[in-house]
Amino acid sequence: MVHIIIGKINSGKTSKLLKIYDQLKTGDGFVSIKNMSGDLVIGYDIMQLSSKKKLPFVLHVEHATINYEVCCKIGPYNFSKAAIKHMEKTIKQLIENNVTPIFLDEIGQLELDGKCFNDILMEMVNKEIELYITVREDLVNKIIKKYNIKSSHIIREF
Repeated sequence: MVHIIIGKINSGKTSKLLKIYDQLKTGDGFVSIKNMSGDLVIGYDIMQLSSKKKLPFVLHVEHATINYEVCCKIGPYNFSKAAIKHMEKTIKQLIENNVTPIFLDEIGQLELDGKCFNDILMEMVNKEIELYITVREDLVNKIIKKYNIKSSHIIREF
């Protein structure tokens, strides 16, 4: 089963994902935590739910404070290749250790373009692992179709 938390930009999808993880008290995965400078988003860290450890994940090109190898970009945001590799490796370990559900924040246009979390998401869907993912509501049908998600549960309420 793929549980899909949907909403618009800044509608609380990540907060809902964190709340579900706290309620279930099981599973593991990653959420994206915004780094702000006043009202501006300067980047995101990824945070593993079980350990609360964070890694730099996305940096706005105008506010980049560290250099890293970029694996992909969308708009003015560069995504860290090392962070994505770390996430993929960790999720594969979770799968091997039968940890469920797995949480992943956020699936979007990059994945539709075959980038970012595309490979690990495809693997998890194909293995029918219980997942909780966040998706912008305007992309949910495209995500379901691309990944051939047969069993999904849409979560809208915040």
